[in-house]
Amino acid sequence: MDGKNKILDAARNVIIRNGVNGATVRAIATEADMTTGAIYHHYKNKEDLLYDLLNESLSVSSQIAKDVTDKSFSKDNIKLEIVRNTAERFHKDAENRLQYHFAHEVLLGNVDAQVKLKNKYSEWIKKIEQILIHLYGLENTRLNKAFSSWLIAAVDGVVLQYLLDVNENSIDEMMEVFDILLDEGLSSFVERLNEQEK
Repeated sequence: MDGKNKILDAARNVIIRNGVNGATVRAIATEADMTTGAIYHHYKNKEDLLYDLLNESLSVSSQIAKDVTDKSFSKDNIKLEIVRNTAERFHKDAENRLQYHFAHEVLLGNVDAQVKLKNKYSEWIKKIEQILIHLYGLENTRLNKAFSSWLIAAVDGVVLQYLLDVNENSIDEMMEVFDILLDEGLSSFVERLNEQEK
């Protein structure tokens, strides 16, 4: 395992054990069995390290969008990947905490965090739109970005409910609904959006 991956794994473990605030560079270095200097060789500061962990883990939509344009992947396989990755997302405790850590930083006025999150969400929205185009035949409608934003917000909202421990449904139940949404709901909604533009 290379140094950067070792650092990211260590950061993930420290966040799960001690929370985001307890994920100091020293604690991450100790977990990775490295010096703090070795951490700073790869990262300018703790926030850059944490953002890299968030980016690396929550950018699965980019890979799925790439797969969707690859003719060797069937639509059914792509949907299975979406379901699998979404279910995994609910179990990514460290990364989910990080996402809300950065959201909190933005609310406190951290402009750098806001720019990073805005860029990341723009990328995610674009990738979700590509998936909708290739899987469901979404045409170029004026509401494509809004539709993609709603889908991302739905998953983010469920993640927040689990972080706050206020969602009484099992992940299996949530995924059962998600599966129906992928199979039936999205295709109907895409059809309606496409008709609206004609």
